[in-house]
Amino acid sequence: MNRENLKTQAKSLLSGNWQWAVIFSLLTAIITGVISALTGGIGMIVGGLIFAGYAYTFLDFTAGQRENNYFTAMFAAFTSIRFIPVFLTWLLQTIFTFLWSLLLVIPGIIKALAYSQAFYIAKDLLDSGQEVAATEAITKSRELMDGHKWEFFVLQLSFLGWALLCIFTFGIGFLWLRPYMQTTNALYYRQLAGNRFRGKPVATDVNLTNEPEMI
Repeated sequence: MNRENLKTQAKSLLSGNWQWAVIFSLLTAIITGVISALTGGIGMIVGGLIFAGYAYTFLDFTAGQRENNYFTAMFAAFTSIRFIPVFLTWLLQTIFTFLWSLLLVIPGIIKALAYSQAFYIAKDLLDSGQEVAATEAITKSRELMDGHKWEFFVLQLSFLGWALLCIFTFGIGFLWLRPYMQTTNALYYRQLAGNRFRGKPVATDVNLTNEPEMI
C-alpha cells in the first residue's frame, strides 16, 4: 500500500464534500456523547453501532455513494438485516481485544489491528446477501490483515501530527481529521479486500494467501 496515494485519494474525494463530512462528524459525536451520558453501558453499545454506521457511510462514499440524510447514515447499522450481525461483531471484537489487552498492551494493540476490518467485512457480506455468523467477520478480518497489521498501524501513525495540531484547536480540528482518516481507512480496506467478500472475483494484485492465526 502507498500511504501517500491513499491519503491523496481521500483528500480528492473530500474536496467539495467537506461540509457534509464535518456536519456528519459533529452530529455523530454529539449524539454518541448524549446517549452515553444518559444511558451509561447501553451508550457503549449504541456508540459502537453508530461508529459502524459512520464507517459504512464512508465506505459507500469512497464508492461514489454519498448518503445525504445524516441520520440514515448514522444509524446504518441499525437496519433489520444488519443489527444482530453488527452488534455481535462489535461485542465479540470488544471482548477479544480486552482479553488480549489483559496480557499486555502490545498484544491488545496487535489484535485490535487484526480485527480492524471486521465492520467493513460484515457490511460487504450482508450487502451481498450472505449470512454472517457471530465470529465470521472477525475471523475474516484476522485472515485479511495477516501480514498487513504493521502497514495499517503505520498508516494510522501518519495522522499523528494532525491529531496533535487538532488538540491545539480545543478538539475542533478533529471534525475535519476524523472524516479524512475514515475515508483513507475505507480506501485502504477496499484496495486490500477488493471484492473478496462481495461474492465477486478477488483483485489479482492482492495477496491473501497467508495462513490464518489463532484468534
